[in-house]
Amino acid sequence: MKIDKKSWQQGYEAGLRQQEPQPENTEILSWHAGFLEGQSEAEMKIKIRKEQSRRKNS
Repeated sequence: MKIDKKSWQQGYEAGLRQQEPQPENTEILSWHAGFLEGQSEAEMKIKIRKEQSRRKNS
């Protein structure tokens, strides 16, 4: 499968913002692959912030 870089980037940025609606005129599989990557990255950042906050309050 060939990834459409523009669609992937749009999906990645949407995933980081935790926004799911896929815009029109994007390649579906590339967008969703990017979305999942961005969503995973955003969730990881949230976990790290929670751990840092917990450490500061301990």
